[in-house]
Amino acid sequence: MDEDQKRMAEELLFSNQAKASFAKRLFFGHFDNEQILPYPNLNDSEINKNNEFIAKLKDYAEKNINPDKIDREEKIPEEVISGLGELGVLGMTVPKQYGGLDMSQNAYCQAIEVIASRCGGTAVFTNAHQSIGLKGILLFGTKEQKDKYLPSLATGKKVSAFSLTEPNAGSDAAGVETTAIYDEQKKVYRINGQKQWTTNGSIAQVLTVMAKTEVKTERGIEEKVTAFLVEPSMKGFKVTNPGLEKVGIRGTRTTNLEFTDLEVPKENILGPLGGGLRVCLTCLDYGRTTFGAMCTGAARYTVQRAIDHAMTRRQFNRPLSSFSLVKKKIAEMSALVYAMDASTYLTAGMIDAGEEDVMLEAAILKVFASDALWDILYDTMQIFGGRSFFTSEPFERMMRDARLNMIGEGSNEVLRAFIGLVGMRDVGMSLKAVSDASKKPIKNFSSLFKFFLNTIKQLRSPKIHIRSKHLQKEATQLSKEVRSFGLSIIKQLAKHKEDIVEKQLVLNRITNCVIALFTISAVISKLDTALNLNNDDPKKVGKDFSIGKLYCKMAFKKIRDNKNSLKENLDSDIESVAEIIAGK
Repeated sequence: MDEDQKRMAEELLFSNQAKASFAKRLFFGHFDNEQILPYPNLNDSEINKNNEFIAKLKDYAEKNINPDKIDREEKIPEEVISGLGELGVLGMTVPKQYGGLDMSQNAYCQAIEVIASRCGGTAVFTNAHQSIGLKGILLFGTKEQKDKYLPSLATGKKVSAFSLTEPNAGSDAAGVETTAIYDEQKKVYRINGQKQWTTNGSIAQVLTVMAKTEVKTERGIEEKVTAFLVEPSMKGFKVTNPGLEKVGIRGTRTTNLEFTDLEVPKENILGPLGGGLRVCLTCLDYGRTTFGAMCTGAARYTVQRAIDHAMTRRQFNRPLSSFSLVKKKIAEMSALVYAMDASTYLTAGMIDAGEEDVMLEAAILKVFASDALWDILYDTMQIFGGRSFFTSEPFERMMRDARLNMIGEGSNEVLRAFIGLVGMRDVGMSLKAVSDASKKPIKNFSSLFKFFLNTIKQLRSPKIHIRSKHLQKEATQLSKEVRSFGLSIIKQLAKHKEDIVEKQLVLNRITNCVIALFTISAVISKLDTALNLNNDDPKKVGKDFSIGKLYCKMAFKKIRDNKNSLKENLDSDIESVAEIIAGK
């Protein structure tokens, strides 16, 4: 990154930070018990309310959402969209004063799970409309903007979309080339540019559009991304392709747009002028959380189908479920689903608790859940064998739908680098401050002493305050791994310094470790709370007890493997061969 990009990243990701999130603290070798224990559970009133709503949604989905027809005809029927609106699904998290249901992120994730287990395309449509489409208005909108747009969006009378991606800008959101120039005389911004792959783009009546504007800063006039609320009725708005053909989620309208002197009133700026990337990243935190729910819903359905088939399908005079290779798939798939569920609703619980910073947790969840679903679908199709290859089963469609998850709302490769770099940044800044202070030790004695005490603290494994005696082994191992991870971060920063930004293979291993630490923490928290509610009796918790413990063992092994490969790897050979292949 050049200096401007570094400064923008600092302003965007680290200015006005609240307290460090749970995941960020893991990079220091710390475990924040208060943020993760006990596991976030709803009260009886909320549970009853949610269960009643989910039961209605399940019934509606089974009777009205035909995933094969939607995939074949490449369209979600208008009656399905209006039906979801009438149920309240499209405004679940919107306050009642705007026509929404004012339900929690937990409840919304449950609803997305139901829809995703039925139809991936319909789940993506719902996520694009509510998690990122109208979410910006809800979080950053003025009273006038909320009054104008939210009532019709919450009830499904209107559909929303989020338009960021361009031919030369996607995960690199700062690379937006669409411009918005202010016309002082008309009090409007003239927007010119192109957008591609906007979900709901050709059916939305309200779009959050990102464009670069000139903004006066302390350094002078700079170009910064601003969010605008755009309506298709505005002159200069053009849909160049209303529904691109694609491999999966074929029912969604994925659209290319073009703006030519599109006049947008000044009052349609969403959030602060030049604050578009903040709007963007905040909305994506919600979108990535519900990506976790989408993947969990599809995975839960798929694993149950695989188990049922393995138990009833006989080969060589015995059921498939009796073969060790099949047993391995069933056990590991079940463990992944449990971890996906635990991580999804832990992250949703953090949002519901008002945690201001869930940026890393949401990114970790999205990467973990999307990769896990892909693995689960692969193994399910192997268990079903030839049957899975035909449209009589839903798995080929689900596989095509699931492919989006590793690309949408930030490709997993970009997010892996993002997780590693954002997590390591504060540790690096602390080390730099100490290095600077050590040049004048007497003047900076207090700062150096504080660092010394923190270092001593880090040499001790953090205490994990679980209540169940049946999880003490996992908690002790987690504690040791958190400490070891924190020390590994210091070693990698000392070794690579600022060059760590370009060490993507190293960052990938760091990210694999923190994903494992976060998901183990979620699983232990969920199991500990379940055991506490059942008199610490594993039998009353049922099969989840064994499944959760298996996931911990799987994830601990992944941590060991990645830490070992930080010391011994083929990175230089891989990079060298790749450069030879590319002719460099």
